[in-house]
Amino acid sequence: MSNRTLRSWNVALAAAGAAALIIEGELRAKGSLSPGAFVLALAAAAPLLWRTRAPLAALVGVEAGALLCVVAFHASWAATGMVLVELYTVALLGHRQRSLVVGAVTATGVIVAIVLVDGSFDAGGVMLRVPLVFASLALGDTIRSRHALRAAARERAERETHEREEEARRRVADERLRIARELHDTLAHSLVAINVRSSVAVDLHDPQDSSAALQDIKRASATALRDLRATLSLLRDRDDAAPTAPAFGFEAVPSLVDHARSAGLQADVDVQVNGTAVPSAIGGAAYRIVQEALTNVLRHADASSAHVRVRAAPDALDVEITDDGRADNAGAAAGLGLRGMAERATALGGRLNVGPRKHGGWRVHAVLPLSGERR
Repeated sequence: MSNRTLRSWNVALAAAGAAALIIEGELRAKGSLSPGAFVLALAAAAPLLWRTRAPLAALVGVEAGALLCVVAFHASWAATGMVLVELYTVALLGHRQRSLVVGAVTATGVIVAIVLVDGSFDAGGVMLRVPLVFASLALGDTIRSRHALRAAARERAERETHEREEEARRRVADERLRIARELHDTLAHSLVAINVRSSVAVDLHDPQDSSAALQDIKRASATALRDLRATLSLLRDRDDAAPTAPAFGFEAVPSLVDHARSAGLQADVDVQVNGTAVPSAIGGAAYRIVQEALTNVLRHADASSAHVRVRAAPDALDVEITDDGRADNAGAAAGLGLRGMAERATALGGRLNVGPRKHGGWRVHAVLPLSGERR
């Protein structure tokens, strides 16, 4: 409720309270009240104007004015009504402990006022008015509790909505990074090979050599297109019957080495699994790590040779790629490739070590546990 609406309600209640005091006073006096009684009625109802800003002070003012009106012209029920309104406000804007204290003090004040006004203990008046005191406080406290529960529910709903939005944004960011990494791993190797062979083909004058280079470019581009098609299948709807992930494993590592050879790199491969069952996720990660490592060799290392070794132990797949190029490999370290390899290994509970070799060149070494447990 706006402040303007509250002020309007307070003015209306004060006017209604003053009118009720005057009307009841005139009915009990069976005639017109004196001008002083009108002023007293207005003064008694005036604290209702600030009942929401200072409820306890307004309650004290209303109770004092009500008592004076009862003594002056016996407007007891109108006075009681104003006190009940202010008690409701105190409970609505306060807390339960304060309401209980205010109720006890007000009930005692009501009993004392009845004795002082009537000159004797009126059990009927006490039994009628005291329960009304606590009923007003109970009503205000109940509504306050409901408002608090609703506010807490709204806050919780807003917090949950915010958390869901944050989670959605995080998942979108993770998905973008994953797709970017997949595209990088899929295309970079083939495109580097195409670039190297096309550069060689430009400088060749022998038609046969040029034809061989063009055949290598054709094969590399076909591989790139196949890899891209497989990667883009990740974006298919879940209900599609087609597979939703590229089906590459460590068994396809020799083809990566063949591509590196076609780009002019002296590369060899040694794969020994000895019948060990390699999960597809582990095999796919090994394939991508070898692919990225050879891509970095062609792009950054200025190497003439490279060696790929894959070994399957009972509990882990060991992948190593070495070259004889520049040991700093700064270009590779600055890109996304090394980070992507490390993320793949870590996601599977493994580890990745990269760095210069003791006698020159660069080494990429990954250990991928076949059990999925971190090593």
